[in-house]
Amino acid sequence: MKIRSLIIILIFVIILTGCARMQPQPIEADNLPEEFNSENSSELVSQEDSRENKEDDAQGDIELEVQPEGPICPLTGLPYHGEYKPVAMIIENSPAAMPQSGLIDADLVYEAHAEGGITRFLAIFLSEMPEKVGPIRSLRHYFMHMAREWDALLVHYGQSFIAEQQFNSIQVHRLNGLYMAGEGPFWRDRSRKAPHNVYINAKDCIEQIDFKQQERGFEFTTNPLADGREYKRLIIPYHKSASMVEYRYDEEKGLNMRYINGEPHVDKETGEQLYNKNIIVQYAKHGILEPGAGYREIELIGSGKAVYFIGGRYEEGTWHREGPNAPTQYLDGSGKPIRLAPGKTWIEVVPRDMEISVE
Repeated sequence: MKIRSLIIILIFVIILTGCARMQPQPIEADNLPEEFNSENSSELVSQEDSRENKEDDAQGDIELEVQPEGPICPLTGLPYHGEYKPVAMIIENSPAAMPQSGLIDADLVYEAHAEGGITRFLAIFLSEMPEKVGPIRSLRHYFMHMAREWDALLVHYGQSFIAEQQFNSIQVHRLNGLYMAGEGPFWRDRSRKAPHNVYINAKDCIEQIDFKQQERGFEFTTNPLADGREYKRLIIPYHKSASMVEYRYDEEKGLNMRYINGEPHVDKETGEQLYNKNIIVQYAKHGILEPGAGYREIELIGSGKAVYFIGGRYEEGTWHREGPNAPTQYLDGSGKPIRLAPGKTWIEVVPRDMEISVE
């Protein structure tokens, strides 16, 4: 009997001991593995929230492109319902030619040196065709490369001998008033002295287009140069007295307003000041081909530096053109094609050593 009682007591003790060993033991917080530490646990939750917030922010930073309904003009990014029939015109910019007519209506304007510090324009018209454009002047060979890029009909009155030598080598369709009987669709404004008085109706030029034009254009965005530096004023010193070009950014209008030699540059027909939405300063190699007349060489095939001024912000980039039949690629600082704001664009072609002023 006693032995039996001892066996029962022994079994009971063993059961109690086993149960005690099965009880979970408390662990000090400092001894927790790092991934289970309460502070780190909060960090993990915080990091996860942060990741989610960053994802939300990233989604919020995605630029929403608001495209106009219907077709757009490839040169301006604005609504346009016509055919691609660009006309490029050589327009004078000497003091005797100011103010010019119709320049304000051009979708795209190139400005480059001619001779003696004077600049000359190649103005490309597509979405608007003004009735009076001019003064139309003679052609320099590098303007043919600009017109060829857009497959435009090139309108001019005369040419340098260097340009004439390249008529057969640069594939561009031209309308030359110098060789047209009775000057063709060109006419002279008798209120001005020759040779600063030749004009033309842009619509008459359309009738002269007898070839298929290949459409080309820019890329556009509603939020260009978001990370660019601010500017209020840009000065391009083509010539200190004859061609001192200035743009002042009008924040209210969102436009670059153009000045020439310290005065507003205006349109003769409307009295309105010239303006644009985008400015591309294109640095290119310049030289003198004929010292007597001062005819220049401007190398537009190759590559170089570019600076973009859009919507009060500017950014440096590059340009590249592989050949005469290829378009110029304008690239941002990261090497991607620049996207412009919808509106008019002016391309200021300057020597590589020119120092522009930005304020």
